Amino acid sequence: VVDQYIAVSQDLAGWLHDTVHVADEHLNQIYNGVDQAKFHPRQGSRPDLGLAEFFAGATCVIGSVGRMVKVKDYPTLVRAFIQLCRQSVERNGLRLVIVGGGPTRDECQKLVDDAGLSGQVYFAGDRSDTPDWLRAFDVFVLPSVGEGISNTILEAMASGLPIIATRVGGTPELIEEGVSGLMWSPGDADTLTWIMADYPHDPVRCKREGVAARTRIENEFSWDKAAAAYQAIYEKLTCAA
Repeated sequence: VVDQYIAVSQDLAGWLHDTVHVADEHLNQIYNGVDQAKFHPRQGSRPDLGLAEFFAGATCVIGSVGRMVKVKDYPTLVRAFIQLCRQSVERNGLRLVIVGGGPTRDECQKLVDDAGLSGQVYFAGDRSDTPDWLRAFDVFVLPSVGEGISNTILEAMASGLPIIATRVGGTPELIEEGVSGLMWSPGDADTLTWIMADYPHDPVRCKREGVAARTRIENEFSWDKAAAAYQAIYEKLTCAA
């Protein structure tokens, strides 16, 4: 018998209450924290990560971190980037990096190759140095069809990046639209292209939204705050025993 449920988002807590019928007295909601020392904004020049030639001349690096599986829908991000390059005067300075491996990588690579953009897109595969990759980005995009609460969004926010993500699951609880980023509907490559188009020529906006994202992490998503919330639940259960 489960006495206390802990949901990592309000969206999940609502599902437990409305669908599973967990009573309020057994339901808690605690956000995950972020290691703010490990994930921090870039200081100085962009890390080249052994890709100095790839990053040479880059004016805006659009990046994502996640498994390249169907639910993450990276083909939509790739299609939007291709459209962006076709219509943007900053085309030559645009880069797309996806960190993570998975079965949709081949599909994404074919899209890039067919578009003649293999020199501007890099699929990094699975990596253990995610914080360094995040500090190489200027904008973070997550095109998921579904999410619970995205740790990669939290880590990107802690890294001082503006966030563009689909309006699914707990994501609307993380992004303040127009303040730390923007959201769009899953699978809509045209709208994603339109949203991304503003960022390459507006570094002031990138900086402003990135600072807002980092500030929110510092104020609301520390591991100290999460640990204190878990401790309070344990203490309540101990006292009730």
